[in-house]
Amino acid sequence: MSDLETQLADIIGRPSTQRPFVCQGHPSSCDIWIVGYNAATTGGDWWRFWSTDKGFDLVSWRRDYDAERAARGKGPSATRRRIDRIKKQVPHVLETNIFATPSTEMANMPKSRTDTFDFLLATCKPRVIVAHGIPAAKHLASWNAGRLITCPHLSRAGYLVVDNVIEKLQTN
Repeated sequence: MSDLETQLADIIGRPSTQRPFVCQGHPSSCDIWIVGYNAATTGGDWWRFWSTDKGFDLVSWRRDYDAERAARGKGPSATRRRIDRIKKQVPHVLETNIFATPSTEMANMPKSRTDTFDFLLATCKPRVIVAHGIPAAKHLASWNAGRLITCPHLSRAGYLVVDNVIEKLQTN
């Protein structure tokens, strides 16, 4: 087991319905992060999609994530559709949130801490972060280890905003 895996398990537990991040493979291979406030949907036990050797299995996670939303009578969220649009143009993106604890709304989010995000940020050291939404931008306001791009929360951002983010990412 890697140090990252061991320390992450100490923080979120094992099994865990928290969602510390999603990406294809190991988080250290992702120079670009998309950071929001908190996840609305988990996709089940996060560790089911993790392998010490291969990292995170994004394809399997996405299948379960979509099934979980479909069971609630929902399709992909506006945020998910915009993240998908960005990821089609920009490879090796890690998605994460300031809070790993999921909730459908900020108002009903259980008490949570930012230790998972802060640990990942210190360990993986992204080159560029897209902080969408005011809470994510505020949490990252003092981060100066790379380029910070802020934008409205992706659930509310129009495609012109998303295209502008893509353009900024492609110029890095």
